[in-house]
Amino acid sequence: MSAVLNQERRGRRTTRPPQRRPILSPAESRTLVGVAFRIPGIFIAIIATVVLVTLVSVNSELTGTFGAIAGLWFAIHQVPLSIAGTSLGVFPLLPTLVLAVAVARGVARTVSESTTRREAGWTLGAAVLGPLVVTAVALAVAADASAAIGLQSPHALLAFAWVAGVHAISAAAGLVYGAWNLEPVSRRVPTWIRELAAPTVRAASVLVAGSAAIVLVAMVASWSTLEMLLDAGNGFVGFLGLTVLSVLYLPNVILGSLAVAVGSSAHVGDVSVSLFRTAGGPVPPLPILSVLPEGPAQTVWMAMLIVPVAAGVFLGRDCARRTVDVHYALSSVWLGSAVLGVTALILGFAAGGALGTFGTVQVTVWSLGLLVFALVAVVGSVAAAVTAWRGGSKQAVDETDPVRFEPVAAIAQPVEQQSVEREGVVHEDRAVEAEVVEEPGVDDSATDAPVVSAEADAEIVDVVDAEVVDPPSDDEPGGVTQGDESAAGGVTQTDESSKG
Repeated sequence: MSAVLNQERRGRRTTRPPQRRPILSPAESRTLVGVAFRIPGIFIAIIATVVLVTLVSVNSELTGTFGAIAGLWFAIHQVPLSIAGTSLGVFPLLPTLVLAVAVARGVARTVSESTTRREAGWTLGAAVLGPLVVTAVALAVAADASAAIGLQSPHALLAFAWVAGVHAISAAAGLVYGAWNLEPVSRRVPTWIRELAAPTVRAASVLVAGSAAIVLVAMVASWSTLEMLLDAGNGFVGFLGLTVLSVLYLPNVILGSLAVAVGSSAHVGDVSVSLFRTAGGPVPPLPILSVLPEGPAQTVWMAMLIVPVAAGVFLGRDCARRTVDVHYALSSVWLGSAVLGVTALILGFAAGGALGTFGTVQVTVWSLGLLVFALVAVVGSVAAAVTAWRGGSKQAVDETDPVRFEPVAAIAQPVEQQSVEREGVVHEDRAVEAEVVEEPGVDDSATDAPVVSAEADAEIVDVVDAEVVDPPSDDEPGGVTQGDESAAGGVTQTDESSKG
């Protein structure tokens, strides 16, 4: 009995609980750390370099270096700041867009065929959590440097919200971009939706290019004002600083010109510009703002409507050419227009804010998004309908699809080859066996009958009458009817058996 108990005790001691699999492997952990901190680290290094170069170039002390770095980190993420009691909420969009593209590309590199939903979730969380950690450090640094440079630490909740929003949208776009052409996504997403990406990007490019052309024309028209504002820099350093600042604010101005082009309005303090009316007022001495008109609205400004009309035409034509069904083309146009409208709304909201004593710089956000959507959708629907009506849509048979292209290849075969292949074909549904009925007493050599000349009226030629075989009845399937060609060795199958 004691031996049995000792054996049970030894068995209990040697029994070990099953080992649990770690949540993340070492390779996955290294990948997530890179996603979380690589892009923020690069931008912090760039910001530090810019701050040091700027302070050294103006012979300033390096006391508030860390505070300036923290302030620029907030400015890149469009977080409103207060410097020496002056509210500043409108920041250049160009650094924010560059950051968004960098985050999206970094996340897209981590997506592959074997990526699961769990891994995609971890990647998205890491892409947001890393910048939030940097933001927490920046908040502490800004609070410590408030006495040195007059920078007040922004509201923590607002700062975390802006940083999380920018990186979440960018990381989600990177995941979608990286998995867009993968096989699992291709099986789940309809074809007409997957083919919508290229037309939508092209329409967005038309909107951006058209708005940039409007800015360029306005800049040329007010070249004297632009030169005067650049000369106010007092030296090469000031000229360079104003030029760089104008380039950084260029996307904001392009967005304002887009708002005017679609019928909305743009505001810089008391200055208001739209297609129908303008209002004057003081503006900041920034050279890029020389594009603002100095007089009342003119009728020629209605030509700016060409920009959204052209975007709608391109979107509708491309959507109609990529699908056979007109309903799918119209659905693609409206979905792409909705994407463009929402994107314009988000960018319009991010581009606005307070500008100290000048007031608020903004576009009318709700009308910008709504008018971009409406104009592009209506014009694109008309363009898609016209393109489909003129026969510009994709053909029903796709030559790249071997399953669909096979019957076309069979039709293109020579007639002799098709007749040979059709002999003895069995119908797959009814399983009809074709029977070849031979005419008794007819030799194959008889097919080489001599040609009788019309002039030899003295000779009599016997003509062998062809035997007509009745078509098979319902009880006897598979019969083959021979016509007059049976004497020449030809066999004609019934219509039912030839369908095979």
